[in-house]
Amino acid sequence: MPHLQFEVSTGADLPTDVKRDFVAWVTERYAEAMDTTMGHIAVTIREADEASLALGRASENEPVVVLNADIRAGRSADQRRAFAEGVISELDARFSVPASNTYVIYTEHPGLDFHLAEGPLESWNPGDNPEGDAGADDPDI
Repeated sequence: MPHLQFEVSTGADLPTDVKRDFVAWVTERYAEAMDTTMGHIAVTIREADEASLALGRASENEPVVVLNADIRAGRSADQRRAFAEGVISELDARFSVPASNTYVIYTEHPGLDFHLAEGPLESWNPGDNPEGDAGADDPDI
């Protein structure tokens, strides 16, 4: 069950519909890149002003995004890179965040660290399920 936590400083409050569209996009992109289903993907967007979020390589008034991605262990470096590249490009296109001002950090956990009402998720392995991964008793998680 990934939790994709976006810290965003774009200099303006993002409208609800814009955030919903981005959440839908990033959920689909994660599922595609990581070979999983979407029912268990959690996304958080936290907006910060320029003084509350910084990246050393960004200029003082430039927008910055930091993505902390807590994911199940097992995804390849290629999968992680493909997702990061897609997010970085999309943030530039949608919100004019320069590619150099997005930082993606992965933290990997065993499946048993992720719990839903049905129970913990299983560890992820490529090819476990032709429609994505599953945990507990629900094929959508």
